Amino acid sequence: MRPQGDWSAPGSRAGTGLARATPAALLAMASIYFFSYFQRTAIPGTVFDQLQTEFGLPASGVAALGSLFTWIYGGMQIVVGIVVDGWGGRRSLLAGGLALALGSLLFPLAHALPLLFAARALTGFGASFMYLSIVKEIGTRFGQEHFPALLGGLLAVGYCGGMTATLPFERAIAAIGWRPALLIEAALSFLALSAAWLMPPSAATGPLQAPRPSLKPLVEVFRNRACLPSFATSFINFPIFFVVLTVLGKKFLQDFAGLDSPSAAATMLAMSATSALAVVAGGLLPRAIGGLRKPILVGASAIVVLATALLLAGTLLAAQAWVFLAGYLLIATAIGLGGPSAGATMKDLNRLEVMASGISVTNALSYIGCGTVAQACGMILDHYHPAGLAQDAILVYPSAAYVALFSFLGLLSLLNFALSLAIPETRPSSGPASAPRYALEGRMPK
Repeated sequence: MRPQGDWSAPGSRAGTGLARATPAALLAMASIYFFSYFQRTAIPGTVFDQLQTEFGLPASGVAALGSLFTWIYGGMQIVVGIVVDGWGGRRSLLAGGLALALGSLLFPLAHALPLLFAARALTGFGASFMYLSIVKEIGTRFGQEHFPALLGGLLAVGYCGGMTATLPFERAIAAIGWRPALLIEAALSFLALSAAWLMPPSAATGPLQAPRPSLKPLVEVFRNRACLPSFATSFINFPIFFVVLTVLGKKFLQDFAGLDSPSAAATMLAMSATSALAVVAGGLLPRAIGGLRKPILVGASAIVVLATALLLAGTLLAAQAWVFLAGYLLIATAIGLGGPSAGATMKDLNRLEVMASGISVTNALSYIGCGTVAQACGMILDHYHPAGLAQDAILVYPSAAYVALFSFLGLLSLLNFALSLAIPETRPSSGPASAPRYALEGRMPK
């Protein structure tokens, strides 16, 4: 039995023509998600020094540009879950995509801090619609059996956007400057939005209805005690990866490891590429171990502990740059492998009717955690006296600052590992009618 809205279903009103349009629809959705992820990664990490010197910002101020994005992104996830369930994935994708593209355009045009932060806020608002809208469309258009693999593919496209935001973006900045490079990215975002606008509705798309806000799905999700460990790990696990990749990882390599900007950006590119490959493997891995998810999640958390320990030890011992590259790649591997299983776990712990709300909570906590951890790391750096205080000079933070930084991330990774042990095991459900009883009753699965 095929799910409602599967365009390939024989005899469906979608027809053969729409079935052929399915790959194009996937490409259109993925393309705009590509630029959403580019914005997460590019700012502030790749342009950290440029923003700090041009606008006279401390480390915490530069980090705030990333934190503002993630706080809005995370805080909007609950609202977006309601909107997506009311409007449908395609309509929500287009509305959010327009805000994303406008924010992307305004940011490089800003020459004053208020407009700079306002543009970043608009970008975060638009980006907040992307993931859940596309997840909704995947769930509508394709069978549940393929959900983890398609989710892994979607995340891989997003990580490719993150890859583009590292070395390719850094080289573009070196060639034409950060403002023209971001203006080109904004133009491409509008092009991707146009492609998504041409995407035909799915067979299950109904008439436009105003979303009816209701707390009932959220109440059901939060009453489901089996979800709580996943909520807690969401606030810690991905934020560690995010802060290293998008905020302070490149800056650390230039300040401490002695790498120049292209080499540091190439390291971040390798980190992004590793996460993209790992997330594809993570989407396929549950099938290879009988549909189990918990071993993957616990193993990924253990790898993050190992990685942060390696980064701290390398900083204490003034290790060579390859040690830090290894730590970065371990974090990227862990996050990539665990991502699809984390999303699938939340899907299976809740009824299909509240699936979007459940995933929206984990997304909200993940990105609120990103902003919170990033601000904490920026404050740690600000506590130490940087060199290069002359006007327009690039600030260089001492080794003690980075020892404190990786000590903080290491403690977070240990807490995350302990919490991951409490995540319940789930197996894929056979469809909407077979939601696990513990998802309704709030009991832990046996």
